[in-house]
Amino acid sequence: MSEPGNYLGPLLKKFKLFEYVIFYIPGAVNRLPIWFPISYNYLAIMVVVKNKDFPLIFRFHVMTAMLLVTALQIVSVASNFFPLIHVNGTLGMYYWAAVALTYIIITMHSIRCALLGTFSNIPVISVSAFLHSLFSLGFQRPF
Repeated sequence: MSEPGNYLGPLLKKFKLFEYVIFYIPGAVNRLPIWFPISYNYLAIMVVVKNKDFPLIFRFHVMTAMLLVTALQIVSVASNFFPLIHVNGTLGMYYWAAVALTYIIITMHSIRCALLGTFSNIPVISVSAFLHSLFSLGFQRPF
């Protein structure tokens, strides 16, 4: 949650009520090497998602988390091409706060579904995560 927390930073600095909340947003993820997200995604997919010993629902939620992080990174990189959505700008502050809150709400919904033992229903992400979870059970990939 460090990346969405950084997106909420400029909006939280604007209001005096949330002045001290900024100090509780961890920034350790930003100090990791650039290759770290690629390596932990690859290891999680190879060790957890492709392993038949883990339950299907656990593998599904791990794959959903990996796809959500990848989707956030895609939105982050693609949004940098729009000049009005600069992180510290007026419009960008609200845009990045909306992106961060959307990501946090979707993540909280996924955590809720995982704790209840059900599959989450996120339109594109859930179908992809379910297909990745089933590939290791012997189903053939579509051509």
